[in-house]
Amino acid sequence: MPEDKKMLVSLDRIEEGIAVLVTGDGHMWLLPAENLPEGSREGDVLDVILRKNPEETEKLAGRVHDLQRQLLDRTRERDETPGQ
Repeated sequence: MPEDKKMLVSLDRIEEGIAVLVTGDGHMWLLPAENLPEGSREGDVLDVILRKNPEETEKLAGRVHDLQRQLLDRTRERDETPGQ
């Protein structure tokens, strides 16, 4: 199984319900503050763990495929409609 990737970010501030996180190399991430761990405050250092989720990837691929098929069907129907 692939190894999870872990990184540290600091909670710089929360403005209008948006958390501003700063990575070690200075990149800023924005996310809804409701996604922060309970009790998080400005200056806190947070662990971020990244791991692949094959099940959700497969679900998303299926939804995208279904949408592409619907669009193709609509295009074919439009092209086959007389008088257009």
